[in-house]
Amino acid sequence: VGDPDIDHKCWERPETTAEKRPTIQINTTHPGSDVAAETAAAMAAASLVFKNQDPHYSKLLLDHAQKLFNFANSYPGVYTKSIPSIKDYYNSSGFVDELLWAAAWLYHATQDRYYISYVTVLHGKMFANWDNPTWFSWDNKLAGTQVLLSRVNFFGIKKEISMVENMNLQMYRRTAEALMCLTLLPPVTSQKTNGTFVKA
Repeated sequence: VGDPDIDHKCWERPETTAEKRPTIQINTTHPGSDVAAETAAAMAAASLVFKNQDPHYSKLLLDHAQKLFNFANSYPGVYTKSIPSIKDYYNSSGFVDELLWAAAWLYHATQDRYYISYVTVLHGKMFANWDNPTWFSWDNKLAGTQVLLSRVNFFGIKKEISMVENMNLQMYRRTAEALMCLTLLPPVTSQKTNGTFVKA
């Protein structure tokens, strides 16, 4: 994580910047489950992209993703408490949505039952205030997690997934459907950019 007071003074590519850019880290005594889990999710997703093209790199990404997830889960806390200077720029409202988001991506990347159990049995009900979220943002991954988990349900349930896990996946599917219906209502979808993205 960089220093926002310094980083925001100059917006340019890292390849061309000459200014010093001190970094701040999270660790076991200064946790940042949100940042670590978000990075784990990104690496797990990237491992799927490179799985056939570059299996060695894909495996490296996945190994790092799993280690980051374990770190995020073992040392809970939001990074803005560990690094207060970030709070005025990118304040984090919590980390549990990132843990669920990372576990969902790790399940897709590994097919390891632990991750599907994590989001459906171990922590799904405890962590998730699901309702029907109507947005997906850098600070709230619940809607994206629901859609990602519903993908498991849409593409068929594997035999090793328990009845309880399957029932919880059905819940994710229903909330994802509600999110899509709300997001794709004509008043919302009529506001689009030239590239056909829905305007917020």
